[in-house]
Amino acid sequence: MDTHFHRSKPNIDASVTLPSSKSLSHRALITASLADGDSLIHGISESKDTEATMNVLSHLGVQFERIQEGILVHGIGGKLAYDGAVMDCNESGSTLRFLIPLVALLEKKATFTGHGRLMERPQSVYEELFRQKNLVFEKEGPFLHVQGSLRGGEYTVNGDVSSQFISGLLFALPLCKEDSVIHIVPPFESASYVRLTLDALQRSKIVCDMHGNDIYIKGNQVYQPIDCIVEGDDSQMAFFIELAMVQKTPLRILNVNHDSHQGDHVILEIAKRMGAFIEEIDGGYRVAADEIHGTEIDLQDCPDLGPTLFALASVTEGTSHFINASRLRVKESDRIACMEEELKKLGCNIQSTIDTVTIRGIDKIKENVHLEGHNDHRIVMALSVLLASIENGGYIHGAEAITKSYPDFFEDLEKCGVEVKKYD
Repeated sequence: MDTHFHRSKPNIDASVTLPSSKSLSHRALITASLADGDSLIHGISESKDTEATMNVLSHLGVQFERIQEGILVHGIGGKLAYDGAVMDCNESGSTLRFLIPLVALLEKKATFTGHGRLMERPQSVYEELFRQKNLVFEKEGPFLHVQGSLRGGEYTVNGDVSSQFISGLLFALPLCKEDSVIHIVPPFESASYVRLTLDALQRSKIVCDMHGNDIYIKGNQVYQPIDCIVEGDDSQMAFFIELAMVQKTPLRILNVNHDSHQGDHVILEIAKRMGAFIEEIDGGYRVAADEIHGTEIDLQDCPDLGPTLFALASVTEGTSHFINASRLRVKESDRIACMEEELKKLGCNIQSTIDTVTIRGIDKIKENVHLEGHNDHRIVMALSVLLASIENGGYIHGAEAITKSYPDFFEDLEKCGVEVKKYD
């Protein structure tokens, strides 16, 4: 499907309410599922990724009930009961990596599968750890077979790989009989995501202590039920900050926690450095911009911001230089290569190495160009906002990829003065 985006009549000082954080939704669903009793989660992110997490957890004995107040989770008290079915993670890396260690607590062999690039994405951290612990970790085409049982003890994980591996261990190790320690070998990238996991565990009364780059986990713990509200998604906030800046039209962004621990909250500071005027308002921020300019940006702790910032940098004055960007190459797509390919179609000046991206801003992108979405929700969203900065806009093929994380994104764009037309 092709979708056309272009700037319509600006909606001066429009407002958009962000969906709940997908990252925090995964964590709330998992901790509630492991609790000894029922939990209520308000405002779960409605996306294919969170659906995948609920699907896999349901194969482990968890029951979910949608009620008016939110999602009622009937926890299993840490007593996993695998039904033997193949567990489909769809395209969600969080689902797969968070739940592999939990499934490895079982004595029986369990099987995961996925779609898109998911089963091709690196899993070497678990593969090596499982080999060291004499556990089964077998890849078979689009399937991954895992068999435990996982024990407590010492685990060493490199900090320059996805933090999802560390979070996965953190969910499982409190259920082991033995105490455990995770040694994180620096550099510790995406540390903010591990802190989000520790926050979620603390809310469930799980004791984990972090000292430097070591995390100590008591064994034989019991997850307690929770009643929580999932805060807005800071990674999605970035697209609307991009929109306000490229259209140079003020925008109010709501459902934002001013004190959020999400790593992508740093988008506010980055945007300010690039020329945005950001005012804190009740429940969020008001963003405006006049002249925008390039800067140096470290993506080590906020890799998901990469596509948004690449698009924004392409129409700034001056040069932007991105460092510690290599992890973008192993996401739903190679986000560096794909953004470089699409931005060059628009006439942008972008160059990359394995770990860096350099973009020299241009005055105006080409109009009515046909772009590819690469089956990557963040690439589609970043490019659609960029196309909305010009009168005649352009096309994106495969824009439906947004359903992975933000099904209502296009409707929210339209509230902000963007015209969206879909063509079969």
